Amino acid sequence: MQTLKERFEEFILSIKGVESVDRLMTQCNLPGRKSADYLALNRRVIIEQKSLDIDPDHKVPEFFEKHTNIGDPVDGDLTSLSHLLRRLPEGTQLGIDLYRSLTKGLDDILSHADKQTRDTRKTFFIPEAIGVVVILNDSAPTLEPDVVTIKAAEMLRKKLTPTNELRYPENHAVILISEAHRIPSDKAEELIPTSTAFSDLGGQMTFATSFTEVLLRRWAEFNNASFTDDPESWEGFETREAAKIFRVGGPGPRDPPSRDVVAR
Repeated sequence: MQTLKERFEEFILSIKGVESVDRLMTQCNLPGRKSADYLALNRRVIIEQKSLDIDPDHKVPEFFEKHTNIGDPVDGDLTSLSHLLRRLPEGTQLGIDLYRSLTKGLDDILSHADKQTRDTRKTFFIPEAIGVVVILNDSAPTLEPDVVTIKAAEMLRKKLTPTNELRYPENHAVILISEAHRIPSDKAEELIPTSTAFSDLGGQMTFATSFTEVLLRRWAEFNNASFTDDPESWEGFETREAAKIFRVGGPGPRDPPSRDVVAR
């Protein structure tokens, strides 16, 4: 059975006009340069594919052991994080601290993706190409879709002081496909959450917003699935390990990420 990563790679390379950057770079020798994974639409789009391969669930009991005096043991397989936080008078701040701890790996992923998109623009002389990061999650149920998209929106909009310049200016959108989660439904098909976060500039670019929507619709078709952008159907997702539910609060983006569903 194919992994999510293998399936996505097969999907993206099945689209007419998509080029594998690795194949293009086979004959090149550019020391110090990193590259993204794909070019699309006559090289108007740079796509970097990332995977969440490690679940940071071990950080939850470690965090509570360090920061709290709860007498009961923290059982990550049976207790939701939101329930634990509600037991604490300072739960809101602790929630933000834990959110930052759990998403540290996303900092690294999106920082690295920023450099890869930058170097790909330079290598192929395509300064006007938009940058899109696709994050695949089938291994990290602790990183719920809300957590990932909120963090992505924060990273895309993070600014330096005192210049007020973007810290990570190279990418315009982050797409999340999370098969580690599902949306409870009384329908026969399984509902899989996907979401998109944009930088301020990306959210204003019709080309960027339409490209991400079309890509997700084509992903649904590739999986013989339907697609809906009804935001109400996106609520209430849970991990595929139904007893292992962590909900982490944190600062949200200035406007909510778009939310879509792929139904299997």
